[in-house]
Amino acid sequence: MSSLAQSSINDYKYVTVAEKFDFLKSKNQYKLNDLTSFLLKKSGFIVLKTSDKRPQDLYKNNCLGLSANIINTKGFLKTKLHLELVNCRNEVVFTSETGSSKEKEYKKAYHEALRNAFNSVQALNYKYNGTVPEISSTEKIEIQVPTVAIETSTAPVVAEVPTTEVSTKMVVSKLIVTPTDSGIDFIENSSGTTKYSTHATLFDAVYIIENQAGIIYKRGQNWVREYVENGKTTIEALNIQR
Repeated sequence: MSSLAQSSINDYKYVTVAEKFDFLKSKNQYKLNDLTSFLLKKSGFIVLKTSDKRPQDLYKNNCLGLSANIINTKGFLKTKLHLELVNCRNEVVFTSETGSSKEKEYKKAYHEALRNAFNSVQALNYKYNGTVPEISSTEKIEIQVPTVAIETSTAPVVAEVPTTEVSTKMVVSKLIVTPTDSGIDFIENSSGTTKYSTHATLFDAVYIIENQAGIIYKRGQNWVREYVENGKTTIEALNIQR
């Protein structure tokens, strides 16, 4: 266990558990994701699934939350698992001890190993201390694009374009922001379909859109999509459900 993690774990209010861990073939295989959620709750954490609607304070400040991941370490005749908790800057703030099992049946082995790993989690005596961490540096990133003022109200959009033609528009359908293992999905509230599936970059809250042109990033308090089509740059303000 990292002493740094142990001293700072109480700064975080929420933990989000993915629907599928990387070493498994399907969602919640062997009920391991459910067991992870259960053990985290038992240890005192407020636990969310990636598909859950985020609480208002977490929506405004994603640095209040951690992402939980279970790591499978190959061992001779043993199943070995440990827990990692990762913050909004993709930093591992806590790594549990490795739990192991000699059971041959996968489900029994995974469950026993995970429960053993959580002995070190329960030893933390976690309790949220009310700290409000600094928002990820997303808000401080300056992206070199033509200056565009974007408002979600009916006020006119002002664009100062030196060399490139830029248009702006608002996506009408409301989108739900849902974190994934690789980035963020923007899901239409009305239909439940994924409008944009994105992958994280080296910059906080700047995402590459899968199978579509452009990027999605945060500008002020708004999520926007920017792309180039027929030589024209378009900046599209996403209508995010609050």
